[in-house]
Amino acid sequence: MDTPILEFVMGELEARKGNWPDIAKEIEPDSWTSYYSWLTKLAQGRIPDPSVNKIQRLADHFRGQQRTAPATERAA
Repeated sequence: MDTPILEFVMGELEARKGNWPDIAKEIEPDSWTSYYSWLTKLAQGRIPDPSVNKIQRLADHFRGQQRTAPATERAA
């Protein structure tokens, strides 16, 4: 069974703690500070019912990074 999308995104955010500003800049370059604020609240569990559209954007971003990362980085 596949991991639920929100669980996947939350795990990826935890694994990338410290890189959230970069993630926000990659996803929303024109208004990254606003996106970073939302992303931080999400990662801290302060958004109990996040928009599926925003969660999907994060999931797509993380999955895209997994496909383009060298195998040695993915295995680490």
